[in-house]
Amino acid sequence: MRGSFRRTSNPTTPYKLLAAALVIAFYFVTMLLRHSSQPARSPRPRDRGPAIQLQKWENDTGGPDTPKVTRVKDAMVHTFRNYRAAAWGHDDVLPVSGGYGDSRNGWGAFIVDSASTLALMGLWHELKLAIEHIVRVDFTITEDLVDPFETTIRYLGGLLSLVDLIDSQVVPPSVVSPGDRDKILAQAVALANKLGPAYDSPTGLAWPRVDFALNQGVPDPPEVYLKDPSKPRYEHPVINAARAGSSILENRALSRLSGREIYYQNATKSWAPLVWNRYLEEYPGLVDTPIDIVTGDAVSHQHHWDAGHDSYYEYLLKAAVLAPGDRYSDRYKSRWLAAARSFHKQLTSRSTPTETHKTQHLFMGKYHTGNLLNVQSHLACWAPGSFLLGGAYLQNKTMLNLGRALLEGCHHTYQSTTTGIGPESFSWIPYTNFPEIIYEPRADRSKAELAAHGFWAADPRFLLRPEYVEAVFYGWRITGEQRYRDWAWEAFEAMEKHCRTEHGYAAIADVFAEEGRVVQLDEQESFWSAETLKYLWLTFADVRVGSLDDWVYTTEGHPLRRDV
Repeated sequence: MRGSFRRTSNPTTPYKLLAAALVIAFYFVTMLLRHSSQPARSPRPRDRGPAIQLQKWENDTGGPDTPKVTRVKDAMVHTFRNYRAAAWGHDDVLPVSGGYGDSRNGWGAFIVDSASTLALMGLWHELKLAIEHIVRVDFTITEDLVDPFETTIRYLGGLLSLVDLIDSQVVPPSVVSPGDRDKILAQAVALANKLGPAYDSPTGLAWPRVDFALNQGVPDPPEVYLKDPSKPRYEHPVINAARAGSSILENRALSRLSGREIYYQNATKSWAPLVWNRYLEEYPGLVDTPIDIVTGDAVSHQHHWDAGHDSYYEYLLKAAVLAPGDRYSDRYKSRWLAAARSFHKQLTSRSTPTETHKTQHLFMGKYHTGNLLNVQSHLACWAPGSFLLGGAYLQNKTMLNLGRALLEGCHHTYQSTTTGIGPESFSWIPYTNFPEIIYEPRADRSKAELAAHGFWAADPRFLLRPEYVEAVFYGWRITGEQRYRDWAWEAFEAMEKHCRTEHGYAAIADVFAEEGRVVQLDEQESFWSAETLKYLWLTFADVRVGSLDDWVYTTEGHPLRRDV
């Protein structure tokens, strides 16, 4: 009978108690070792479809490269320590001057955005400091308009990832004070509730901004147009593909953790006009944007996988990987695959060989109102990682090979410069696939770069962006080819040499600058710690840490636990 207990006389009872005590002691010793200074490894997931990471690592090559892991971790410590000294509680540290900035509503974007990196690296002291700030800040109050896209990927994603890492015991219980896990989730819920009015539009497409004081979505503020006078004005507010379609991962995770479906419903409604496009697509899967959030009509004909469109296509695939059992999962996979095939057919092209550079490289262009543009930004270097992930998950060799080829092109832009770092954007002369060449080199410098490397820098800055090393991380984890670890190390050493400052790491003005003439810019976006250092570290860590079979990384690099 339930709850009944009867005392009996049994001569074996002392031995049973001793055995039980030994089992309990063994358990606690095991847990103590597991929660040592090294980050815990996630348990092997139940079947979620094909394995994503390489399964057979020869001669323990999947183990950590300890010296390199340590060096990248030291870079994160340097970043965190100097941010804390100069800018604690603010959004950004200014790495040259030692000042601070509040570009993300002043809630401490660096702290929230870097928390998942601290957790994976096992930097427990720093993580405790971050959590102390996170549970106390008021995410519902700000004097500025709120950007729902940036706030979702940096703040909301960072909070939810931290909860998942705590729940999965990647963060050991000893690091988190009692109740902090629930407080972090409560902060995510409070922030998401304030972001809710972003989705209150006639079409469900998100408003460009949210006014927290009025609790309503609003258009872009006037300063957006003052900053960029060339930005077109339309009858109604408009939104591009990335801003409309980059909240599904974070909001699905929030619905799972909070038990409230409204967050996932809002995010699904926001990208529904793209996923279930009612208009004829010239190239299947590639959507035209910007889109009028009142009518749902495209107001221009632009499509590509570069800045402004990128993370919509990224999330199509990752939504399916995150939740294979979701009722829309097959739709997401088919839309991603259609877009990937169209992208390959229409927007990629080989560079034209020159007299001094005979090798052809595969680069990624853009379609803009009737023209194919032979220009690619550093941001587009995320795409090879997506093709590698999609190729592994969908068991599609064509996508795997496309990812490898595009990643080689991005690597070429890094190895060609005097600093060993790729430019913010570049152009090339397409060998095929582009009917007209829109951009041609005019300055002597551009012509010299084209002749020597097969491309020239359109914008020679490096802004500490993560996309290249992100794709290299996927290349390493999925193929196991040593060259990807080598490429990651080359990039890290170049960043250490040219970007490190007394107060952190700085963007640089010109990746083609001669030795001793590199000019550092006084800016360090939070994605440096959230993504760039995280992906570099993960490339050299044990492959079971942050496994792609256990976690899906958001567009800001925050790992979210895959559905079982």
